[in-house]
Amino acid sequence: MKPPMPQANPSTADSDSLCQIEEAPSAWRTLPQPCPSCPWRIDQGAHDIPNFSIDKARALASTCPDNGGLGPSFGASIFACHQSNVGAEIACAGWLATVGRAHPSVRLAAMQGRLPVEALDPGEDWPELHENYGAVLQKLEGNCN
Repeated sequence: MKPPMPQANPSTADSDSLCQIEEAPSAWRTLPQPCPSCPWRIDQGAHDIPNFSIDKARALASTCPDNGGLGPSFGASIFACHQSNVGAEIACAGWLATVGRAHPSVRLAAMQGRLPVEALDPGEDWPELHENYGAVLQKLEGNCN
């Protein structure tokens, strides 16, 4: 029997802005690099993200290590690309390459061959990315005012 498809967080199902995936997909689809409006890109801000919501952005902190570098917890949601379709989410390429190794579901998927290990490192021609979600969130909060 096939594992269930990833489901969007109910609080994000009505928008294409930043969202979480509640369950890890059986085979992860990945993007070759962060999309043009990826919040992990240093050169992009809240105004560049379609249907941006600061509340949804704040909720995504649970998908990333905390300020002490700990977490997220096993079973934590996955940071989805904001350009994904609800019900067919793709993990954010910027998130995977920056903090993905800290997420238990990402490590497990990579170990099982369901996620290409190459997705966990930025490519040579990638834009510059923030080092952690605290920096991303600080930028996004500053862009909202």
